[in-house]
Amino acid sequence: MSQSQVAFLLGTRQSNISAYEAGTLQPGADVGSRIEALFSLTLATAHHGTWAGTLPSHSVAMRALLRHFKGSAHERDLLIMRSVIAMNDAFGQLSESADQALFLTKPSSTGAHDVDALLAGMAVHWCQLTNAQRVPAWTREQHLYLDACWWVAAEQHTPTLRAQAFAHGVPSLRARGIFMDRRALASV
Repeated sequence: MSQSQVAFLLGTRQSNISAYEAGTLQPGADVGSRIEALFSLTLATAHHGTWAGTLPSHSVAMRALLRHFKGSAHERDLLIMRSVIAMNDAFGQLSESADQALFLTKPSSTGAHDVDALLAGMAVHWCQLTNAQRVPAWTREQHLYLDACWWVAAEQHTPTLRAQAFAHGVPSLRARGIFMDRRALASV
């Protein structure tokens, strides 16, 4: 695996990987746990030798998208939904537990509290879908819950969409105050 591939999977920069290898920089705890998960990969895993994303790499991409976004709140929600659908599809392709563990390592912040809470809720959801024995500990951090409800992509004047998001919501998201119809996660 190249330094670029490792940096992508770990959600960091290639220059950091080079510095880790040279011993001039020590990874923080979050990157350290990502490195441990990376070392669990084998030749049979999907991440070995590919550019398959991880939650940390998707978080970096999401942070860049949100930093430069200039549209309405509804357009922002749709952008976030497209990204979450891509992550859902990516996770769905992973059958090896080592791949899933690497995918679910703690991401860095997207710079948006609501999106960070959404990613934590989705991580719990993916663990439930795969009958994982444990959910990642980072998903239980208190700051990854919202104080107010977020109706993802359900505009104020559409009570039907809100009702559907409530009735068909992802339980691990509802627990965080995030309401999104689980049927919206399916790729078209």
